[in-house]
Amino acid sequence: MTEELFVFPTSFAQQRLWFLHQLEPNSPVYNMTYGLRISGNLRVKALQQAFETIVTRHEILRTNFTTVDGSPVQVIAKSRSIVIAAINLSKWSEVDRAAEVQRLITQKAEHPFDLARDPLLLVTLLQLGEQEYVLLLTLHHIIFDGWSLGVFIRELTALYKAFSTGTASQLPELPIQYADYAIWQRQWLQQRVLKTHLDYWKQQLAGSLPVLELPTDRPRLAVQNFQGATQSFSLSSDLSQALKLLSQQEGITLFMTLLAAFKTLLYRYTGEGDIIVGSPTANRNRPEIEGLIGFFVNTLVLRTDLGDNPSFRQLLLRVQEVTSGAFDHQDLPFEKLVEEIQPERSLSHTPLFQVMFVLQNAPMPPLELPELTLSPLMVDSKTAKVDLSVSMTDTQQGLIGNLEYNTDLFEAATINRMVGHFQTLLESIVVNPDQRLSDLSILTEAERQTLLVKWNSTQTEILQDLCIHELFETQVEQTPDAVAVVFENQQLTYRELNAKANQLARYLDSLGVGPEVLVGICVERSPSLVIALLGILKAGGAYVPLDPTYPQERLSWMLSDSQVPILLTQKHLLVEKKFDGLHVVCLDTDWEVISHESEENLVSDATPENLAYVIYTSGSTGKPKGVMIQHQSLRNFTEAAIVEYGLTECDRILQFASISFDTAVEEIYPCLICGGTLVLRNEQMLIDIPNFLKQCRGWEITVLDLPTAYWHHLTFELTTTQLKLPESLRLVIIGGERVLPERVKMWQKYVSDYPQLFNGYGPTEATVVTTIYKLPKASFSSDITLSGVPIGKPIRNVQVYVLDKNLQPVPIGIQGELYIGGVGLARGYLNRPDLTEEKFIPNPFNNSKFKICPKDSASGQEIQNSKFNRLYKTGDLVRYLRDGNIEFLDRIDNQVKVRGFRIELGEIEVVLTQHSEVRETVVIAQQDATGNQYLMAYVVPKQKPFPKSSELRRFLRDKLPEYMLPKVFVMLEALPLTPNGKVDRTALPIAEQTRCDHTTIYVAPRTSTEEQLAIIWSELLGLEQLGINDNFFDLGGHSLLLTQLIFRVQETFQVELPLRSLFEMPTVASLAESIERVKNTGSDTSGGKTVAQLKVEAVLDPTIRPEAIQREYTTEPANIFLTGATGFLGAFLLDELLQKTQADVYCLVRAANAEEGKNKLCKNLEMYSLGNEHFSSRIIPMMGDLSQAFFGLSEEQFLLLANKIDVIYHNGALVNFVYPYEQLKAANVLGTQEVLRLASLIKVKPVHYVSTLSVFPAQSDSDVQVFREQDSLEHDGILQSGYAQSKWVAEKLVAIARSRGLPVTIHRLGRITGNSKTGIWNTNDFMCSMIKCCIQLGSVPKMDGLVDMTPVDYVSQAIIYLSQQKESIEEVFHLLNPHPIKLEELIKLVCSYGYPLRLVAYDEWRQELITAAKYSPDPTLYSLLPLFPENRSKNQISIEENLSQSRMTQFDCKNTLDKLADTSIICPAIDDKLLNSYFGYFTRSGFLNHPHM
Repeated sequence: MTEELFVFPTSFAQQRLWFLHQLEPNSPVYNMTYGLRISGNLRVKALQQAFETIVTRHEILRTNFTTVDGSPVQVIAKSRSIVIAAINLSKWSEVDRAAEVQRLITQKAEHPFDLARDPLLLVTLLQLGEQEYVLLLTLHHIIFDGWSLGVFIRELTALYKAFSTGTASQLPELPIQYADYAIWQRQWLQQRVLKTHLDYWKQQLAGSLPVLELPTDRPRLAVQNFQGATQSFSLSSDLSQALKLLSQQEGITLFMTLLAAFKTLLYRYTGEGDIIVGSPTANRNRPEIEGLIGFFVNTLVLRTDLGDNPSFRQLLLRVQEVTSGAFDHQDLPFEKLVEEIQPERSLSHTPLFQVMFVLQNAPMPPLELPELTLSPLMVDSKTAKVDLSVSMTDTQQGLIGNLEYNTDLFEAATINRMVGHFQTLLESIVVNPDQRLSDLSILTEAERQTLLVKWNSTQTEILQDLCIHELFETQVEQTPDAVAVVFENQQLTYRELNAKANQLARYLDSLGVGPEVLVGICVERSPSLVIALLGILKAGGAYVPLDPTYPQERLSWMLSDSQVPILLTQKHLLVEKKFDGLHVVCLDTDWEVISHESEENLVSDATPENLAYVIYTSGSTGKPKGVMIQHQSLRNFTEAAIVEYGLTECDRILQFASISFDTAVEEIYPCLICGGTLVLRNEQMLIDIPNFLKQCRGWEITVLDLPTAYWHHLTFELTTTQLKLPESLRLVIIGGERVLPERVKMWQKYVSDYPQLFNGYGPTEATVVTTIYKLPKASFSSDITLSGVPIGKPIRNVQVYVLDKNLQPVPIGIQGELYIGGVGLARGYLNRPDLTEEKFIPNPFNNSKFKICPKDSASGQEIQNSKFNRLYKTGDLVRYLRDGNIEFLDRIDNQVKVRGFRIELGEIEVVLTQHSEVRETVVIAQQDATGNQYLMAYVVPKQKPFPKSSELRRFLRDKLPEYMLPKVFVMLEALPLTPNGKVDRTALPIAEQTRCDHTTIYVAPRTSTEEQLAIIWSELLGLEQLGINDNFFDLGGHSLLLTQLIFRVQETFQVELPLRSLFEMPTVASLAESIERVKNTGSDTSGGKTVAQLKVEAVLDPTIRPEAIQREYTTEPANIFLTGATGFLGAFLLDELLQKTQADVYCLVRAANAEEGKNKLCKNLEMYSLGNEHFSSRIIPMMGDLSQAFFGLSEEQFLLLANKIDVIYHNGALVNFVYPYEQLKAANVLGTQEVLRLASLIKVKPVHYVSTLSVFPAQSDSDVQVFREQDSLEHDGILQSGYAQSKWVAEKLVAIARSRGLPVTIHRLGRITGNSKTGIWNTNDFMCSMIKCCIQLGSVPKMDGLVDMTPVDYVSQAIIYLSQQKESIEEVFHLLNPHPIKLEELIKLVCSYGYPLRLVAYDEWRQELITAAKYSPDPTLYSLLPLFPENRSKNQISIEENLSQSRMTQFDCKNTLDKLADTSIICPAIDDKLLNSYFGYFTRSGFLNHPHM
C-alpha cells in the first residue's frame, strides 16, 4: 500500500540548508544531538508513546525533502512510527561501558542523514544498569532548532507523565504546522515588505565586506571541512553581576554588552576596524509559532565600525544601534540576504561573516519526570559551522560559555588563551568602560609579566669603561703567539696583528683621527683589512666600510654623505675608483712610512659611548643610509656571541661576508676577542660547493657564518651529491633572510645534530644580531604549524617587544610589529635626524614596573643610558610562539597585491614621472564596490592643460606590464603633505571610478547589439554612461575584465569570439560589428595566420649587416649582453652565466636608474633561490626597453654598448597566448631586430637566440609529422596564437641575419617547467595555472598527444654549454624532454599525491570550468577560459601549443642530445621524483594547498 504524502514548499532557511547538504551530503555539521542521563524506574513503553505522540502532533518530524522542477520541497508523511533503538550495556565493565557510550554518542552525532529518505529524528536508549540510562536524540537542523528543544522537552514531560500514570495529557491542539509557516513566509515576504527589509540590510552591508583574518595556528584550507571542538568556561558571579549592572546603567541588554566585548577582542586580535559577527535569533516573534517544532532560527549580520578606536562606552552605543536595527529587520531570512547581497563566495569560509556570538535565552522547562532523576549530558558534535562561535548562557551561578572552534585552524591551547583574554577583557571593561579599546587589558597579569619581563630578562652585568679594541688588547696579552689571522699563505699572530694595528693607529692619530672622526676603508679581503679596522678603532675613530666591488656612484654617495676626511685603501684600487678630495692612505705603498710608528698600544680618548663604525644599508629613497654603532653596542654583541656560540681560542672561524655587511662584524670581533683564528676566504673558494667544502676542510674551519641563501644552496648540494662536511666543523650560523623549513629538514636528515645549527636575526640598527634560535635535535621537522623556522629569543642585554599599532603588547600567537630595545641599539642614522626620530621611538615601558636595565659590574648599580629610553621600530611582522621563541611572518612595506600580482607601487610612480608632462605622482591601491583591488594614480602635471588619462595609460603600457597600469588617473594641483614634508596618502581625495577626462564624443548605441554590449561594459567597468566609440582599455579595462567580458558576450549573444578580438576591436561599435558578422556567417575572420601571410612581416632592416670581419669565436667572453633576465628562464640563464664564465653580464631591464635595475635583477634571482652576493658586482643593469628603437638608448649609448659586448643571449620576449600578433610585434619582432643590429655594429658578436617549438603548427590530420632541428621554417600550417606568429617572424629575421654573415645559434624550447632539484617554478605560467585549475575542478580534459615537461635548470645549462662550443654556431637546437609522458600517466602520478582527478570529455570539462569561474574568487579560472574555446577546431592554442604535443606532431632533438652526450647535462625523466619535487614546492609556497587540506 502506497504511503500517503503531502508536498509543500520549503521555508527560505530550509532551502539554504538543503542546498548546503547537497554540497556535503555526508557531513554531520548540521546534525543536532542531545543527551539525557536518566536514573530511576524508566517506563520505556510510556516513553515510546510520548515520542510517537510528539511525531504525530508535529508534521515537521514526519518530513523529508526532495525536488520538484529543480527546487526543494517538503514531503510530509501522513503518519510515521518512531523506533527507539535500545542498546543494553549493563553487562559491560565500567571502563568498557564508558568508552562504548562515548563511541555511540560520537557515532550518532556523526550519523549521515539522507534528507529524501531517512527519518530525520533518531532516538537511542542506552541501558547502563538496572535503573541507569542515557537517552540520545539526533535530528537534522533542517527540522529543528534550539527553541524547538524547549518545546520538545515540555511536550515529552507532559506526555510521559500522562502515559506513565494512565491520565490524559493537557496539551492543546496546534493551531498551525511548520508547512503553513513556510507558505505564509513566502507569501508575506513580497514586494513592499521585502524591499523595506532589503534596503536596510543593503545599507548596512554596503561596500567591501571584510573577511575576518583571525591569527590561526594553521593556514586556512581551500575548502572548509567543519571539523570542530568546544571549550567551556564560566565567569564568576561578581563579574557576571557587574556586566549586568553596566548593561542596566547604559540602558542596553546584556547581549549587547557581551557582543561589544567579543567584537573588541576580535579587533585586538586582528587590528581590523570593520568587524562583522553573525548572531542567531529564535525568530519566534508571532504567538502562533512559539509552540511549534521546526527550523525557524534566523541569523542576523551585525556589522560595527571600531576603526577609530572608540571607548568601550562609545562602542556600546554603536552596538546598540546596529543590534536594534537588525532586530527591527530580522524577518528577512539570512538566505534571502545572501542571495541579494551576492558577497564574494569562497569554499574556504562562510559568506558575510566567519564568527558568531549568541546569548542563549530560549525558554527551557525543568527536566522533571515522575520517579526519575534527569541531568543533561554534554555532547561534543566535533563540528564547527564557522571559524569561531561563542555561546553564553545566564545561570544562577553566573554566566557560562562555550567556545566552538574549527580545529583545522586552531589548537586547543590557543583557544584556552583566547578564553583567558576574553575574561580579562570583561574584567577590564567593568572597571573602566571609558577606556579606549586599545587600552583595555586583554593580557592576563601572568601573560603580561611573561611577555614583557620573563622573556626579556636578558640583562647581565656590563664592564662600562672598555671599548672593543681594549678587549682585543687584553686577548693579545693572554695569547700573544697564537695565530690571529690567516689569508692564503699569509698569517699574523696576535702580537704581530696588534703591533701593526698600533702603528697604523699612531699614524692616523697624527692625521687627526680621534673620537667621532669617521675614516673610510676600501680594502680587499686581506690581513691589511683587519689591521685597518683595528687601527682605526685604536686611534679612537670609527670606520666606514666601503666594498671595492660597489659601483662608483654608490661609493661616491657614501663618501659624500659620511664626509670622511681620510680613506684607507690599496694602490691598485685608485686606478678603478675615484676618491677625489680625500686624504688617501694606501696600506700597501704607504706602509713603509706607517711602519716607522711605535708598536706599543695607543691610549686614545675613545669611550664606550663613541662610535665604532657606520655601516650603510639600503634606503627606501633609493639612497643608502648610514647606521651609527657605538663601542658599547659592539662590545655587548661580541661578548654575547662568544657565550651563545661557545667560542674559544680553539676555533677557526671563516670570514665570509663583505666588509660592508654587518655579518662581517659577527665573524671578526668575537673571534679576535676570544683568541680564535680568523681565516679570510678568497674568491676562488666560491666557485662551487665542492670547492668551498674542500677549502674549509683544508683550513680546518670550526665555525661557518653563512648567508641563508648560500646555506640553502649548500644544504641542497650536500643532500643531492653526497658531499661531506669537514670533520672539524662544529657550528654553522645562518641569517639574513627567512629560512626554508624544507631545507632544515634536509639538513637534519642528512647532517643530523652535528654540527650545531643556529638561525640568527637582527637589523643593522640593533648591532648585527638581536635574536638567536638554536635548532633542536631533529624535532623541528615534525612541527607543521610554523610558516618558517623561528628566529629565536633575544641575546644578552637586548629586549624585544611584539606590539600592535597602539604600542600595546599582543598575546602569544597574535601578529604584531617587532620592536627592539637594550644595549644593542644604534645611535641612529648619520645626518638623518628625521629618520632617526621616526624609527627610534620612546620606550613606552621605560617608566613602568616592566622596565629592564642592566647593571654595572663594578658598582652593581643600574646603568642609566639613553639607549634604554628608546625602541627601534623594525617594520617586521612577527608573533610569539608558546615557548617564547619568535616567528618571523612578513615585512610591512609599500607592496600591494592586485589581481594576484604583487606590485611595488614606487616602480609605477618612477616610470610615470618620466612622462614629459608629469611633475610628481602617487599611486595607491583602491577597492571597488565589489571588493576588487585596482590601481589609482594621482598626478600633478607640470602645466595646464592636463595630460589625458588615455595618453598616460599608453605611455605606461609601453613600459610596464598590463597588470601594473592604473585604472584611474586623478589630476591634482598639488599632493597633500604631512608636517615633515612627506606625501600624506590618507589625505588624498577619494575619487570615483569614473573617467577623469574623457575626450571621446559620446555616441549612443544604435542597434540592440550595441545596447546590450554597452550595458555589459558599463557593469564591468563601473560606469554609468558609455558610448559606442569608447575604448575598453582607455576606460580601465584589463585582462581579467576582458575574459569576463568575452564570457558575458558568449552568454548573451551565443557566439564565440577569440579573446584577441577585443584588442583588435576595443570599442562597442567595432565589437558589435564583429558579433553580427559571426552570427551571419558563422565564423570570425580574426585568428590564425599562414606562413605566407607572415612572410610579408619577415623583413630585416637592410642596414643590419656585419660591419667587420668576424673574429675568432671566443669561449671566454669578457662582456655578455642578456635580454629577458627578469623572467623565469632569464634568471636561470643569468645565474648559469655568472657561474660558468668570468664575464660581466649586461642585462636589459626596465628601470628608472641603475640601482633600481640592479635590485630588480637581484630580487628576481632571489625569488628562484639563485644568485650569490659575490657575483653581484658582475651584474650590470642596462636601463632600456626591448620594444623601443636602440632599446630606448641614445644612439651614442647604443654604439658604446655594441663596442663593449662580446656575445649576446637574446631570451627576452613578451609571452602572452592571448594577445594578437600586432600587440606582440614591438617587443618580439622589432626587439629581435634591434638585438641583431647591436650584434652587427662595430664588431661582430655571436647571437644565441631563444625561440620556441610553437613556430611549427600543431597537426590535426592523420599524418604524423616530425619536425627536425635542421628543418626550414617554411611549412603549410597555420599558427593560431599571436605569440607563435611573432616568434616565427623573429626567428625568420635571425635566419636572414645568418645568411648575411652574422654568427647565430637558435634554441627552440618546449614547455619549460620548474627546477628539477628544488621544484621552484614560475607559478604564473600557463601550465601551473592549468594544474591548479584541474585540481580545483577535480578533473582534466581528454587530449590527444604527450605532455612535455622540460625543467628550467636543464634548459639553462644546455643553452650555456652549447653556446660555449664553437661548432654550435649556425646550428639549431630543440630543447624539450626527450621522454614526454602520456596524460593518463601524469594524472595517475598527481592522484598519488592525494589530489583526486578524473578524465572527462573536453566539452564537459569546459562546462565545469565555466561554472567554477562564475563563482570562484580565484582569477586563475577566468583567465583560462579564453584558451579553451567551445569549438576546439577553431583554435588549438590551449591544447597543442600550450600543454602537450599533438599526437600527430613530434619534435626531433637528436642534434641536441648528441652535443650533450659527453656532459652531465641530462634532462630528468617525468617521473615520481620530478613531480614530487614540483608538488612539494607548490604546497610549500602556498600555490597549492596540501592534499589533506
